[in-house]
Amino acid sequence: MTLANIITLMRIAMIPFFVMAAVYYAQGVKAGVPREWLHWTAVGLFALTAGTDGVDGFVARRMKQVTRLGSILDPIADKALLLSALLLLGLNPGEAFMPMPLWFPILVISRDLIVVLGVAVVFMMGRSFEIQPHWTGKAASALQMITVGLVLMNLWDLYWLPPLVLATLCTLVSGGIYVVQGARKLSA
Repeated sequence: MTLANIITLMRIAMIPFFVMAAVYYAQGVKAGVPREWLHWTAVGLFALTAGTDGVDGFVARRMKQVTRLGSILDPIADKALLLSALLLLGLNPGEAFMPMPLWFPILVISRDLIVVLGVAVVFMMGRSFEIQPHWTGKAASALQMITVGLVLMNLWDLYWLPPLVLATLCTLVSGGIYVVQGARKLSA
């Protein structure tokens, strides 16, 4: 097991703790007993998990530890964190965290589902291929994390528009690029 893979597995292991802290904080707010330490624990775990995304990739490249397992686990860690946060915030009625437009989590989750289903269809058609990450997909992930982070910190009202707009554009463009790549593989 490489150091890069261990870092990625640690990122995945932090996700349930982030979810628990956010849920217990929200329950406390609803009951009229907000526990701010849970709020900031959730924010810190989200930031640490999102922030170490680049660390595992850097370590893998720098120490020549790029592995097939790492290339599978890294996007799983990113998507699991983002999906967990989007579901929590999308179902949030605006009590514990600032309300997020419901269309945003729907857009992000739909794009990821379309990509996963597309990969499954290509695979079931007996064609193998490596998904080549496009810079717009990486930018979309980073901007989605920033947007979610602002909501978690309740800074949404102050700074929401630029990251939301950029995340939306990158999500749509990267989704289109991945669909075109998949269609080319099916027609080849």
